[in-house]
Amino acid sequence: MQKRGLISLSIGLLAILILSACSQGINTRGWEEFTIQEAPGFDIQFLIPPDWDSNYLLPMETAPGQWRVLLTPPRCSSEQTEDYGESCIILTAYVKGEAEFDEDEVLALISENIRLSQDGAESILMGQSSFDVDELTIQRFTHKINSANGEVQLSYYYFQTDSAYYTAMADFPYDEREDRVAEQFQALLQSITVLE
Repeated sequence: MQKRGLISLSIGLLAILILSACSQGINTRGWEEFTIQEAPGFDIQFLIPPDWDSNYLLPMETAPGQWRVLLTPPRCSSEQTEDYGESCIILTAYVKGEAEFDEDEVLALISENIRLSQDGAESILMGQSSFDVDELTIQRFTHKINSANGEVQLSYYYFQTDSAYYTAMADFPYDEREDRVAEQFQALLQSITVLE
């Protein structure tokens, strides 16, 4: 009788381990590597899902050393009616020695409520956290916006390498902040590696 109970317990534990392993994260096999080869100061690469669009904008004369990357999933929300009609994720690199960037000013701005318009609308800071990826510490500042179109979660990310400061901004409907696209974006962030 004890042997049967031990076998049942072992099978149950094995099933739980298999199920928890299956639910851990998103499989990034088949994702594509992204970096900007012609920008030596852009010293990171990361993986993006094959069905996402990625475009980067060359630095303008008014913003030398500033590279803006638009990451566009097929749909940013369930309400979106046209594929690739919106870009809900923007990554910006500020190359050190070329771009103007005040780290203290940026962190002070995103770590508090941000006034969005004259009528008093603002993004309310809901929390901040950090996590480590490839020896980088990525800081996350999560805001909530109440807009005419519904509630939105706006997340700002900040990290730096030897060559550049990086900020990322992602916005999703508040009730979809943990859905598939948001999970894919988190997997994208976890895939960041610093180039030598």
